[in-house]
Amino acid sequence: PAPAMDAGRLSAFETTLGQGARLMLAGLISYGISQTLNVTLFDRLKTGTGPLVWLRGAISSVASQIVDTLFFITIAFYGVFPIGQLIVGQMIAKVTLSVVLVPFLIQGFVALGRKLDA
Repeated sequence: PAPAMDAGRLSAFETTLGQGARLMLAGLISYGISQTLNVTLFDRLKTGTGPLVWLRGAISSVASQIVDTLFFITIAFYGVFPIGQLIVGQMIAKVTLSVVLVPFLIQGFVALGRKLDA
């Protein structure tokens, strides 16, 4: 920071950049847990959904995004500022994107795989 930076901006600067190690730890933990959950759920739902691979993908993605958000936001920002609204906003965005995009992406990749195998 610049030596002449006013106190309010300096405080914001330190808060933002001082979170580096905590953000990295939050990312590693939340990613590891959520991706393990995603893969496990996707595999276990195979018997219940049969050939509906897009449905398995959507369900496992939504669940893992919720878990990822809970762990990441809590570890990264708990005690720094209120996290309730941040968690809700992140969940709404991630769940919406998972429900909208994952089924189409999976169907596209399955179709591409079949085309490449032919």
